[in-house]
Amino acid sequence: MPRLSRLAGLLPIVALVAAWQLAVSLQLYPPVLLPAPAKVADSFVRWGPTILANAGASVLRVVIGVGLAFAVAVPAGLLIGRYPALDRLTDWSIQAFRSVPPISLIPLAMLFFGIGDTPAIVLIFLSALWPLLLNTIFGVRGIERTLLKVARAARASEALVLRDIILPAALPAIFTGLRLAIGGGWLTVVTAEMIAVKSGLGYMILNAQMTFRTELIFAGIIVIGAIGLVADQSVSRLRARVCRWQEGLLAERE
Repeated sequence: MPRLSRLAGLLPIVALVAAWQLAVSLQLYPPVLLPAPAKVADSFVRWGPTILANAGASVLRVVIGVGLAFAVAVPAGLLIGRYPALDRLTDWSIQAFRSVPPISLIPLAMLFFGIGDTPAIVLIFLSALWPLLLNTIFGVRGIERTLLKVARAARASEALVLRDIILPAALPAIFTGLRLAIGGGWLTVVTAEMIAVKSGLGYMILNAQMTFRTELIFAGIIVIGAIGLVADQSVSRLRARVCRWQEGLLAERE
């Protein structure tokens, strides 16, 4: 039954493809603007190597950018959440900088880093940094005080408290931040590739638009959605494995 309920999630996609085919059959738009689903499927065969190469370039940039953000945000979030003095020192700066959309920094990124992978990775890093940092901070703040009092009574060192109590307890929130970070990084890389990079799915879609290869635009959009779904579900499954101790503490979905 759980598998059947998960397969039910495909129904909206099937309905969307059916509506798409109906719109094509009724000729609501010229074929050059709205190609048939079969033509888009054929583009995966025709342009397979191009799509695969550009998808690989986009995924690599997201992995590097989000990985760097994770390495910075999680330790910083643990410390900020643990020590109120650090929280007071950084709160205003965090709230101010996280309000700036990474996309608005594309001109600056191009001025400082030129055209290529570097500006895209920097923008992905910034888009992933804030959800990871904030969720880590909130995860630390949500730890039961009893655990910390017991550790203090047992004269546990601060390093041990951070490693064996605070980090494990904050993991569910960190994984939530990671899911948001990957989603934000994926959106950012596609936009950045349309402006500051000469490869990737964003660049491929923009180039296809300029040459009126609409079927390739749709193929790129489908790949973007598919990769985003796979990445999100992978993190969700990893969270379920790592945070097994949380089972039974949360309300189950009906």
